[in-house]
Amino acid sequence: MGSVKLQARIVAVFLLLLGGGSIAYQLLVQKVPLTQDEKDPVWVVDAQVSFTARANKPIKVRMFVPPQGAGYTTLNESFISNNYGVNVNVEKSNRQVTWSARRAEGNQYLYYRLMLTPRFAETRENEPGPQFRPAPVLDGAEKLAAEALLQPIRQHSADVETFIGETIKRVNELENDNVQLLLGGDVSPENRAQVVDLLLAMSHIPAQPVHTLRLVESQEQQPELWLRTYNGKRWLYFNPLDGQQGLPDDRLVWWSGSESLLNIEGGRSANMTLSVHRNEMSALQLARSLRLQDASSFIDFSLYELPLPSQQLFRILMMIPVGVLLVLLIRSLVGMETLGTFTPVLIALAFRETQVIWGVLLFTFITAIGLSVRSYLEHLKLQLLARLSIVLTFVVILMAVISLFGYKLGVSSGLSVALFPMVILTMVIERVSIVWEERGGTQSLKVALGTLVAAVLCHLLMVWPPLVYFVFTFPGVLLCMSAVMVLMGHYRGYRLTELMRFRAMVER
Repeated sequence: MGSVKLQARIVAVFLLLLGGGSIAYQLLVQKVPLTQDEKDPVWVVDAQVSFTARANKPIKVRMFVPPQGAGYTTLNESFISNNYGVNVNVEKSNRQVTWSARRAEGNQYLYYRLMLTPRFAETRENEPGPQFRPAPVLDGAEKLAAEALLQPIRQHSADVETFIGETIKRVNELENDNVQLLLGGDVSPENRAQVVDLLLAMSHIPAQPVHTLRLVESQEQQPELWLRTYNGKRWLYFNPLDGQQGLPDDRLVWWSGSESLLNIEGGRSANMTLSVHRNEMSALQLARSLRLQDASSFIDFSLYELPLPSQQLFRILMMIPVGVLLVLLIRSLVGMETLGTFTPVLIALAFRETQVIWGVLLFTFITAIGLSVRSYLEHLKLQLLARLSIVLTFVVILMAVISLFGYKLGVSSGLSVALFPMVILTMVIERVSIVWEERGGTQSLKVALGTLVAAVLCHLLMVWPPLVYFVFTFPGVLLCMSAVMVLMGHYRGYRLTELMRFRAMVER
């Protein structure tokens, strides 16, 4: 007996670990929303390009656009123009859109819109980069100033990361004579980044300028310049103004390199504005939207991939084990008697159509009438099969009468009684009558009442939207419930009703 209990506990632990691991994988890896109402930010980035076309000149407008999959999931990308051809090219880590037209006159406007979200996003780009570059040739005062700056940098650094951080710190000491010489009077962030890049090149460390956009609500914004280098395993990002390491989560990499964001041929007076707006969208709606785009989301290999009618069916079916577990706990821990384990669950399913109040009234009324018919048939000494057939027939007639009267009175719930499982009602009537004969009327009423109470509790639990979403979205919870069922199979302790029953003995 001890070995059997041990095996049962091992099986329960295995099911619990398997189900819990499945839920943890969906939450931590697939980023499945824990609740149906969970919302995620959706950032909308708008870029407007305006310029004046030169008469009788072909027009070509090139603009860098963000690479896909760099820390954010693209929901939609739109290129809006009038009578322009649009082409997107990918070169290394950059994407560039080209608008082209044979002829145009007057003021021209081009629009670009990007919608993205951090959920379901892949990690930031991990393509390899260079780890060595030749040092530039310097002479004269510039060479002396660069070497004077590099000497303390090498002494105060231990690796590439600290070397770059120390270099940025030194270059931003604007009162330093050597820094002033290399800057040449231009203290703009772009020029300081160039000086940092020069000092890194003197030490054979490759660096690349990266232009980022901060995702905050703003009407007009300019890309921010960062520097990055590859350490052999991943890209390291640095702010050239303060040496901050690590690209913040609210930064979107727009393009890398020293080229300008916008390049126009055949136009003049170019102007570009960037604006960012924040919206919110249900995480579940986001996943469905990605699925329609054939993009990766947790809907792949989940019940959400089924057709909608099948999804609705499984939303009901997967709640049946929840009701069964509740009935098991009620019978094993509370001690409430019911007509079996599945009967309350099946009655609870019928309550989905009639609602609880009407369902209880109809169940009570039909069962009372059926018991009366069954009691009369008992006096006729009919066999079990004949009794069940006659009771079933009267149940059908009674449901038809109630539906007709409900229709005449304008009560829609009365029509739903036809959806009651007729066989279940017939078997309930028969089993309650058997209990009446074997254990008396009081006990049969107690069992019928316990069945009805359990059915109501099961219904309320099985239609609770947060629980329905959780069970349908995380099927592994069914394995966890199976583990509880296995453990309850060896429960031999007291029930709450027994504790109340023997309370007088304890008090003595």
